Amino acid sequence: MRKNHNFVRPLLAVVLATVCGVSQAATISFDDTYGPVAVPSTTITVPLPKFDPTLGTLTKVTLTLDAETSAGTISWDNEAPVASDITLGIGAEVTATAPSALTAVAVPLQTDSGQTDADNDGAADFLGTDAFAVTGGSGSDSDMDMSTLPATLALYTATFLGETFDTTIDSAVETFLSTSGGFGPIDPVPGITEGMVTVTYEYVPIPEPATFTLAGIGCLALALLARRRRS
Repeated sequence: MRKNHNFVRPLLAVVLATVCGVSQAATISFDDTYGPVAVPSTTITVPLPKFDPTLGTLTKVTLTLDAETSAGTISWDNEAPVASDITLGIGAEVTATAPSALTAVAVPLQTDSGQTDADNDGAADFLGTDAFAVTGGSGSDSDMDMSTLPATLALYTATFLGETFDTTIDSAVETFLSTSGGFGPIDPVPGITEGMVTVTYEYVPIPEPATFTLAGIGCLALALLARRRRS
């Protein structure tokens, strides 16, 4: 008489789904803010936690910089005998640098567009209808860098509880100018920058003890299935 093993296949499916699900990558992120500081700024240090190896095996590290600028002004004076369309921008080039040369560079700019008349006063005084200025508002930008290199991953893996690494933030003045038909000088006055730095770790979790138990059940289910096929 053939025994009924109809329970084996559903059991095996559940076990395999659970065990395989554990092997899928997980992520964890940490972030901190910087600023507001004047542009250009002195170097700012932002400490962030290293990866806790008790969670699993680190496979990827990503550094993300979100930066904003505001309170800057920039003026342009048309010195040409023709009118011009104009787009101006003022902001910063913000660079976040972490160990193993992970680097993210964001360029947030306050921008605005308009038109100017032909040069009508013969002077670069940034006044009147032959001049245009950007002031107020804000600009934002983001950038990221990542690595899966074993040497880099080792640098971001903690050797003791609570270990951190330093990310440095530097900013330089950045301007933007686009004209049609005109030429002339600009007068930039930098503003401030602030933002956030984020580190994201992608890893393979360490299986929980219950998972090993399920794996054993899965092996038993496979054995029962093989025995059924022989009977």
